[in-house]
Amino acid sequence: MATPSSTTVLVTGGSGFIGSYVILALLSEGYTVRTTVRNVSRSASVIAALK
Repeated sequence: MATPSSTTVLVTGGSGFIGSYVILALLSEGYTVRTTVRNVSRSASVIAALK
C-alpha cells in the first residue's frame, strides 16, 4: 500500500464546505492534494482558506 507522502488525491468541488474540509484532512495526513473548482477566479480564495 502506498504511503500518504507518495500518494496524490483529487478532490472535486474543493471550494465547497465539505470539499475544503476533506482537503484539510488529507493534507494533515500527509497526502498531496489536487482539487477542481468551478470558477478559476475562486482558486485564490480556496488557496487562502487552506493556509
